[in-house]
Amino acid sequence: MLDIGVQTKGILPEMTVEKGFEMIKKAGFNRVDINIDTFLKNSDLYAGNVNKFFDASVEELFIYFNQYRQAMEKFGIRPSQCHAPYPVKVDGRGAQNEYMQGTVIPKSILVAEFLGVPWVVIHPFKMQYIYGRDRERRENIEYFKMLVPLLKQCKVGVCFENLYEGLGARIVEGVCANPDDAVWYIDTLNEYAGEELFGFCLDTGHLQLVKREPYEFIKKLGSRLKALHLHENDAVGDLHQMPYTFGKNENDGQKWEQIFKALREINFGGTLSFETYPCMNSFPKAMSSSVLEAIHSIGEYMAQRIENI
Repeated sequence: MLDIGVQTKGILPEMTVEKGFEMIKKAGFNRVDINIDTFLKNSDLYAGNVNKFFDASVEELFIYFNQYRQAMEKFGIRPSQCHAPYPVKVDGRGAQNEYMQGTVIPKSILVAEFLGVPWVVIHPFKMQYIYGRDRERRENIEYFKMLVPLLKQCKVGVCFENLYEGLGARIVEGVCANPDDAVWYIDTLNEYAGEELFGFCLDTGHLQLVKREPYEFIKKLGSRLKALHLHENDAVGDLHQMPYTFGKNENDGQKWEQIFKALREINFGGTLSFETYPCMNSFPKAMSSSVLEAIHSIGEYMAQRIENI
């Protein structure tokens, strides 16, 4: 049976670390996606407001995140992945981009090693609608090649994610939204590294937004698929709500049965990890434990479907 995980965003740092992990454990989860990106939010980065969290030394960061490590050990929870701050590159923000690429991302990888995280989800640069896909590919490959020595040192891998972009009033495909594009990035970088340091994190909500078929995407990824962001939306906004909450019938919304079939066929051995933090905000705070239990029960159902399909 596959492990079931949930992200810390929406739980931490809103409450104490021990209380947060205790609630996660009581809901039934044995895996967690650690959101390092909560300490440097994407909304602030897009606005050019960079806080000083990552100005701390690596040793100071280890002291802070040691409470995470202790709580995971206490409650028997292991990390399946973590999410680094993003965007790593914003057009026209030279100093900010240098800080993100030279300080924030390397320190995030070191924190991942400290916490025992196998895969760090890092958003690749989104550039194609300004400079074209060729330059987007070139600059992404150049940057992520630079991370290879650190990844080898830390024994930590990087997962790309299928992204979308807003173009005018439309949502369009971003970098790695095409499965062939995703495969090219992973294979090119792993060939350069000489080992499997790069994989993929499939975001099911982003598939809906750009109208990509999940079965085809997963089958093309094959063993390159290392992590999941499971959530659902109305195919209009990136709502990050729990599965099976959009539509009047069980077959409405995301094509979950396609996903289960494909995961079974590629022998996916990772974690069913839910990226559903808005549920922690949209429901009353007094219901947080019940909401987590509901999400975990959906994970149990999914794991059974994948096993028995």
